[in-house]
Amino acid sequence: MFDTSKVGQSFPPFHIEVERCKIQELALAIGDENPIYTSREAAQAAGYRDIPLFPTAPTIFNFWGNAQLNEQLRSTGLEIERILHGEEEYEYLAPIYPGDKLTGTTTIASGKSRRGKDGSGMDIVTLETRYSNQDQQEVLVARTMVIVRIQAS
Repeated sequence: MFDTSKVGQSFPPFHIEVERCKIQELALAIGDENPIYTSREAAQAAGYRDIPLFPTAPTIFNFWGNAQLNEQLRSTGLEIERILHGEEEYEYLAPIYPGDKLTGTTTIASGKSRRGKDGSGMDIVTLETRYSNQDQQEVLVARTMVIVRIQAS
């Protein structure tokens, strides 16, 4: 059962640099042919300073930016081996471009447990990661809901 006293707990900040090739690779991998994600000139013609961050790219930050996240979640009592991804949402507060150096801080925003009559259940935990850039400007809020499956005793 999720320990609700962990709601509000934040983990140490982590850092990630936005790489131009990663934005381009993601666009190519999912078949998005919009040239603003592969050409600086096309992006500038569309009014951007540079190639903008691909809208779903922050998923990469969650997997590769905070290499300690699994251990941090484990330290709260969550059984990370039983985690399922529930949903993801991003709130962009300012443009993010190649070369930006982001600092992310993840906080447990909410958590609850659900139990079935047979004793099985799930913990539902929402993590919120707030990112600021090298100018200390907040640029992104990422919310991730994870579901932890609990077997009947």
